[in-house]
Amino acid sequence: MAARESWFAPVQGRHRTVSGPFAIAYELIAALFSLWYLYTSGFGLVSTETNRGLYLLFTAVLVFIRFPAHARAPGHRPSIIDCVLVILAVASIGYWMDQYVPYAMFRVSDPNRWDFVMGIAAIVVVLETSRRVLGPAIPIIALVFLLQLYYGPYLPGKLSHSGLPVDRIVEFTFSTQEAMFGVVTATFATFVFPFMIFGAFLERSGAGTFFMDLATALTGKWRGGPAKIATVSSALFGSISGSSVANVVASGAFTIPMMKKIGFKPHHAGAIEAIASTGGQIMPPIMGAGVFILATLTQTGYLDIAVMNVIPAVLFFFFVLLMVDLEAVRTGIKGMPADEVPRVREVLRRGWHFFIPLVVVVTLLFKGYSPDLGAFWGIISAMALSWLRKDTAMKPRDIFRGMVSGAHSNTSAGAAIGSLGVIIGGIILAGLGLKFSAVLVEFAGGNLLLTVALVTVISVIIGMGSSTTGSYIILAVVAAPALVQLGVPEVPAHLVVFYAACLSNITPPVCVSAFAGAAIAGADPMKTGFAALKFGTTLVLIPFSFVYVPELLLQGTALEIAAAAVSYLLGYAALAVAIQGSDYLAGTVEPWRKTVFLAAAVCFLLPMIWWLKAAGVALFAAAWGLRALVPGRT
Repeated sequence: MAARESWFAPVQGRHRTVSGPFAIAYELIAALFSLWYLYTSGFGLVSTETNRGLYLLFTAVLVFIRFPAHARAPGHRPSIIDCVLVILAVASIGYWMDQYVPYAMFRVSDPNRWDFVMGIAAIVVVLETSRRVLGPAIPIIALVFLLQLYYGPYLPGKLSHSGLPVDRIVEFTFSTQEAMFGVVTATFATFVFPFMIFGAFLERSGAGTFFMDLATALTGKWRGGPAKIATVSSALFGSISGSSVANVVASGAFTIPMMKKIGFKPHHAGAIEAIASTGGQIMPPIMGAGVFILATLTQTGYLDIAVMNVIPAVLFFFFVLLMVDLEAVRTGIKGMPADEVPRVREVLRRGWHFFIPLVVVVTLLFKGYSPDLGAFWGIISAMALSWLRKDTAMKPRDIFRGMVSGAHSNTSAGAAIGSLGVIIGGIILAGLGLKFSAVLVEFAGGNLLLTVALVTVISVIIGMGSSTTGSYIILAVVAAPALVQLGVPEVPAHLVVFYAACLSNITPPVCVSAFAGAAIAGADPMKTGFAALKFGTTLVLIPFSFVYVPELLLQGTALEIAAAAVSYLLGYAALAVAIQGSDYLAGTVEPWRKTVFLAAAVCFLLPMIWWLKAAGVALFAAAWGLRALVPGRT
């Protein structure tokens, strides 16, 4: 158990395992990072510049200690370059926090030399922070948006502008609260990071094990049980994980070997965990990190967005479970042995209290309190309730490790935030948001269907090698306004972009969640990516449903909402049978009958027109009824 662990441990990072004094320094800084934002979420009244500045500062320092500049850098300690960058981060971001008020009062549009020098240093720091953790994609995009500010006159068509001098670009990017230290940084510092700490404390208190055991007890005996365990556990716990990749690694280490053991092919095992973990990002009540940005950008209550997503999320996991079950039918995979599956009653008896922190969070949100305060009391309740059982009681050592774990998770999720702020600043200063939207609408000829398709494709491209949150933030500024311009309400327009950003996690050629699953499964990454896309086909369709079937987002009467939910339930069922080529009565589904199922799915998934639904029911019934005509059915 956690209580028997050491206070300090070697720090794992890509190409580096920090040990000794540097590991101790890392974990002390990480614990201080979490402690500070735990305080601000519950009690703190701190200045805006302190809240935003310390978030980027702590993140950068931890990244430079944990992640080397290149593969040949020292593997057990920071290099001289790392130490220099830590000093630059402290100096430049510390300068911004100290000088923001004097700048805002006396130097707006007239920055001094130190504003410029420290601005250059801070831009270098945040770009390098992103590069080390996420690779070159995000920093390159950020540099492109900085360069377009200077070379504006040379941009094509509507995107062109008069261009800006370097000092003005640096001032807007660094000195103001519009770019690097803008709304994205504020949202992560205020809302997202406290929930990462909450997730870490739940895990340390034993909730992660409980949710996995509960999923095993509920689904382990079923056909293809471990795959259903992966799906259910990701739905239960993936919501409060800041990253779908982190969820793959956390639960996949357990579920993927189990799936392989009972007969799933390695690439299917990795794919199922990848798509289930990606689905955790759209599952209420927490919905990962991106939803907080969505709530901020649309100025909509976080709880309102979570409630709107209940039906789409439940339908999504229904489809994944059905795909998994039909895969087991098709390949003859059975469930786990009965003696390896715990009893539901026993699991609930030992861990029912782990639902209470989630209830605390949701109750506070329903009462109108801020999400960060909900996270704070969720953390406090998780610590207190862990003492209901001696083997899960969180002692000071466990609390320390929980704070370190929360900050550790943030180095992956938060590394892109400064660079994303740079990108947003470049878009705002050049007025590219509306310009890009106009170009997108014009390219699509004002056709809403084509515009949604283009937004989805662009989201997948931008999402290559990036996080769900990163790709969503970029597209929320440049693509969502195009949908709004064509008459889509603001929140559904942003949900289109958000779900499309989630799709990029499992879409080849670069699909980070699928690659993580493939690494654990020992499978081919590309085969795993295409398999994940197959098991998560509905993630491609959901963005279109938000535009054409708003009833799924609770927009309509109770009868209209229920009719839409049932229509999509039947549509997803027909689609799953058509894709997998197997059903529960005839075994193998002949190609011509798969076509009938696919036609039924199309009718069910199109807009809510009564004759389409009647045609869907007729086709669905015919597809089942015609099984008697299939010669030699199994």
